[in-house]
Amino acid sequence: MANSTALSWTKRLALPVLVLLFAAFGIVEGFRRYHAEPEFQFSPSRVPRLARSPLKVVPGVYMLGGLSPSAAYVIETAKGLVLVDSGLDPDAKLLKSQMETLKLDWRNVVAIFLTHVHGDHTGGAESLRKANNAKVYAGEGDVAVLNAGRPREAFFSTFHMPDQSTHATTVDVPLKGGESFNFGETRVLAIGTPGHTPGSICYLVERKGLRMLFAGDVIMMLQGDAKPRSEVGKPLGTYSAYLAPRYRGDARTTLDSLKVLRALPVPDLVFPGHPRADRTPQSPCLTRERWESLLDKGSADMHTLLDRYEADGADFLDGIPKRLLPDLYYFGEYRGSSVYGFVVSSKFYVVDAPGGPGLVDFLKERLGKLGVEPQTPSAVLLTSCDASATAGLNELIEKEHVQVIAAAEGIPALEKSCPPGTVFLSAVDLPARAGFAITPFILKGRGSHPVAYQWEFAGKKVLFSGMIPVKLNQQVGERLVSDLIKPPGDLVGYYASLTLLRSEKPNLWLPAVPTDDQNANLYDEEWDNLISDNIDVIKFIESRMPRN
Repeated sequence: MANSTALSWTKRLALPVLVLLFAAFGIVEGFRRYHAEPEFQFSPSRVPRLARSPLKVVPGVYMLGGLSPSAAYVIETAKGLVLVDSGLDPDAKLLKSQMETLKLDWRNVVAIFLTHVHGDHTGGAESLRKANNAKVYAGEGDVAVLNAGRPREAFFSTFHMPDQSTHATTVDVPLKGGESFNFGETRVLAIGTPGHTPGSICYLVERKGLRMLFAGDVIMMLQGDAKPRSEVGKPLGTYSAYLAPRYRGDARTTLDSLKVLRALPVPDLVFPGHPRADRTPQSPCLTRERWESLLDKGSADMHTLLDRYEADGADFLDGIPKRLLPDLYYFGEYRGSSVYGFVVSSKFYVVDAPGGPGLVDFLKERLGKLGVEPQTPSAVLLTSCDASATAGLNELIEKEHVQVIAAAEGIPALEKSCPPGTVFLSAVDLPARAGFAITPFILKGRGSHPVAYQWEFAGKKVLFSGMIPVKLNQQVGERLVSDLIKPPGDLVGYYASLTLLRSEKPNLWLPAVPTDDQNANLYDEEWDNLISDNIDVIKFIESRMPRN
């Protein structure tokens, strides 16, 4: 009964994982509604704070909230309704109903200006285009992806949205930036601001004496999440610059785009892509000081990131083999698990043996791609005795005669499954035998006899840690919760392992299964924050356990 209850937690997911996921989308409720007076005259003190429900911001300009994690905006013009972004729903049903609530006829939409390709901003555009013959405008860097409706990560980035599918959206007017469009008294100027995605565009709308910037996810929110640990909690959409290339963010172009915005006169109103992400309702009126501070902080972050890429490499664990340090290699994934290797004193060590037959050829092929002469492994360091780390072990032993290094308690079972004559070494005996600076950490709590290894090389601490800890996203969090609440999972042991590793503060972290092609390099408080997130999962599970 207890186990059945525990499994239901997996479906609901641990609270910290939800926080990590949805902080990025900014689902925060409870903002004040605003009712404009009939004779409204522009004044910063009388502009509404941005809210979840549809509302009039200033006469003729409306925000459609609650469409998805993002918002869309609609502008009344003499030529018809102009829409900025279109929500997540591919049928635009909620968008249409919110416009009806505002007594706006969605059939009068004549133009849809998309700020960028992400699905929560583009989902309803094709439906409206077909229904209204409205023209769709988008940045040229996103046009090919929009027209094709793929790849999926271009639309949903790293976010797990299994209930959402992608679809093609026809772009009628590709934009480079600098184009201007008139809709009666309303002028729309496209400002190219790539970086969050290659085709990100901001729109400066001039209407009845007001200059309004519709910023999409270049400016995601106006305040930002109060929790400083989360990169996605920052007000600007710079998080994508920290992701692997396949997610299409870019630090250099983000920096250039922030400089473009910084050079603008301060808009009268700034409309972000995710106004509901602000923990405290924020007015879209920004002082020059606040405008400059917002953009300058983002620029400083991008300068720091670019300096780090230059110094240490953008070492994304994305399946592409790469040299992380002069004698440290990431070979990519073999059947779902990452494989690493390093050379010390002319000896080649492999970390884990996943995947089953073919691992030897995989290693040779990947060494060749890296321009490294084929090498015979001397030993394999196992981060666990699970099948995920040992499926290719027998082939390595039979073909390369490797020594096997594992937790002492796991060796008896390995001896039964490995070829006769296999040479084993307990992980705790490795430092004395290895002749180089390597420290094993005997772990508990997840998997079969887990071990982490910290190798000190070239002034760096390199940690091979298997499945303890993990970088959380929704899928990884679900799996972690499931593993911890059923045998052989052990909350106390997992906590002890996290506590043991916390003080090590590695410079490069190499897990068995990287999350979202994560960067191997760690900076600032990333390691401590990551350990804290894992501990939060334990605390959440414990808080839901039945009390005797």
